[in-house]
This record gives sequence, structure tokens and C-alpha cells, in this order.
Amino acid sequence: MSNAQTWVIQTEDLQVGTSLSFDLTDANGQILLKAGVPIQERLKEILRKKSISSVTIRGATNSEAEKAEATLLSSYAAERIEAIQSAIASTQDSIMRLIQATQKGNTPGVEQLVTSMDQFLAEANKDISASLAVVGLRSKVFEPSIAERLAARATKLSLLAIVMSVLRKDGERESLDVGMAGALHDSSLMVHPEWFTKDKSLRNDSIANEYRRHPLESTEMLGGFKGLSKNTITMISQVHEQADGSGYPRGIRLKQADPGAVILNLADAYLELTFPIQGTPMDQADSIAYLSHHAALGKFCKSTFYLMMNGLSLYPIGSAVILDDDSKAVVIQSNFGYPLQPVVRLLHESLATKLDLKQSKLRIVRPADGMLAVGAERIKKSQMQNILWRTDR
Repeated sequence: MSNAQTWVIQTEDLQVGTSLSFDLTDANGQILLKAGVPIQERLKEILRKKSISSVTIRGATNSEAEKAEATLLSSYAAERIEAIQSAIASTQDSIMRLIQATQKGNTPGVEQLVTSMDQFLAEANKDISASLAVVGLRSKVFEPSIAERLAARATKLSLLAIVMSVLRKDGERESLDVGMAGALHDSSLMVHPEWFTKDKSLRNDSIANEYRRHPLESTEMLGGFKGLSKNTITMISQVHEQADGSGYPRGIRLKQADPGAVILNLADAYLELTFPIQGTPMDQADSIAYLSHHAALGKFCKSTFYLMMNGLSLYPIGSAVILDDDSKAVVIQSNFGYPLQPVVRLLHESLATKLDLKQSKLRIVRPADGMLAVGAERIKKSQMQNILWRTDR
């Protein structure tokens, strides 16, 4: 998109917590919001008082990606997005606090983390699509330390697993246990930064074997934490076990594993592809196709994969896509049972056009490269047989 092009965002659709890459000014040139500063409810109040009902956005750095994100987030109730963002921020903060306590050898309680997840679970039950949209957004801020990156990743795993548990119609206690396991299963990695900083070519078999034991080390570390259920501890030890017995640390088959671990196993693989702690992210739609291939080969639980695919759609919620009339759109909602025909919003100058592809003759033909998933790569056909979801690969 050239700098001469524009699009319009309704004032009510400006999302609290998001930011623009340019100064927002009024008709007189007065700056209303500096570039990079998060939008607050106070700004929307100012715009209302000035009778500014819409904001015209002119081409800016990576403007297509910004337009796509604005379209995505404006598809849901603003108060819902704010509540989900708050729950995610609180969850990540709680995980960081637990990490810091663990590094000091303390064994704190997990009450704050449970409260945050309970808040997210309530929001997920109200709007699955909005929850998946916010969880799926890639942070624009690079987390500088291994601990912060692990916390951000653990937050996404925890909340994605909670959504999948809700889709499976688990009880509240089961969903919270799954979320706790996702948040804490990588706790032992915090005390081994060398596994991430050491060049992969220099890692010997001893380091690889130590890494594969990290789920058990996490359970040993967390044994004294107050408020963790036995089910959560069991799930933490089984996150990396595969359906065919090729996983670690014990090499058990998933039919022998806790049902929550089956969800976490697949959610972790998806996030290792799309939101890796290190390395280049893969395209979200390609990642779903890749996991489908390996589920067919028996690496993942097929019914759990179908649950994920139906919940996210084949082109996951938040994906920017090209339709067969060459128009661009953002996936905002899945049609359960119709993974190829989600609900989208078209990226025209107006952000109001919503299209249910189950009721339309239009079809998605491919992802729109370089929009929401900035920097993501397509998965090559030659890579389909490789194991790409293991962090020790």
C-alpha cells in the first residue's frame, strides 16, 4: 500500500491498548496521540467530545498489517477485548513472578495465576473468537530476556489450551488445570538459559538428553507449590509425549496420557511453529496444514487436531487472506464444522464489511503474505516430513 492510500476507522472501533506507527492529528494539525503510544479510553472520549466519529489513516510503515489488526480487533466488543487483554497481561505477570520466585528457590502459592486464568476462562466462555484473536496476535515488542520470552510463550500456551478445553466442553476445574499446566510446564527451562544461548551445532547428546528431561525437572521444581493439583503436575510431565510414543521424557503413547496433556501436546506444537521462543515463525495456515499431515501420520491425536482446526479454522482466526476475487480479508470467526469457510471482514476503505464464507460463493485461495504475521515464512513442501515442532531439533 502506498503512502497516498487511506482507510477509515470508526472512533468506536479504535482498540484500547493498540498503538499506531504515526502521530494522530485533528483537522487543525494538533497531535491527539503520539506514534507508538497505546490508545486509551480517554482518547476516545476526547474524539467524541470533538464530534470526531471516524479517523482517516494514511499509509504508514507496515500500514497493511496495522489495518488488518485494526480490522480484526474492531470485530469484537471493545469491552470484551479490554477484558481479554487484561487477563492475558495479568497471566503473564503472574508467570514472571513465579519464574523469579523459582529462580530464588522459593515455592510460592499460585493464587494470582489462578485468578488471572479464571478471568480469561470467563471471557473465553463468552466469546471464543475474540479470545483466540487476542491470544494469536504476535507482540510488536521483542522480549529481551529468555525468561520474558518463555513467560510470553507460556501465557499463549496456557490460554490457547484453555480455549481448546472449553471447545471440548470440559468442566471449569479441568480447563483451569490444563491452563495451569501450560503456564508452568517449562519452569525448569528458566534455570537453563544455556539451552537457548548455545549454538545448536555445539549442543552435544548430553545437553539434548538433559533437555528432554525438562518436563520431569519441572514437576520436581513445582512439587512444593501451593494450589497445584495432582492432575496439573501429571499434565506437566506429559506435554511432550506424542500419540505414537515417539515423544519424551517417557515415550508413552497419548492414549496413556492425561486428556489435558493431549490438548497441551498439540497446542505446544502449534505455538512452536507460529510463536517460537527462538527462530522464525511459520505461517499460521501452513502450520495447521502441517499439523494435519502429521496427525494423519499418527503423531498427534486426530480428534484433538480436528477440535483445534474447527475452533481456529483452516486459516486461523487473525489470519490475513486472499479471496478468489483477489480481495483481502481477515478471519474473525470460525464456522465449527466448516474449517474452510470461516467468517471474514474485508479490508476495504470501510471496516464494516463482514462476510460469512459458508453463505458466500467466495473462497479463500491463500494467506496474504506479510500482514498480521509479519516476518513469518511459508512451510516448504520439502519440510512437511520433518519434525519442526520440537524445540530441541
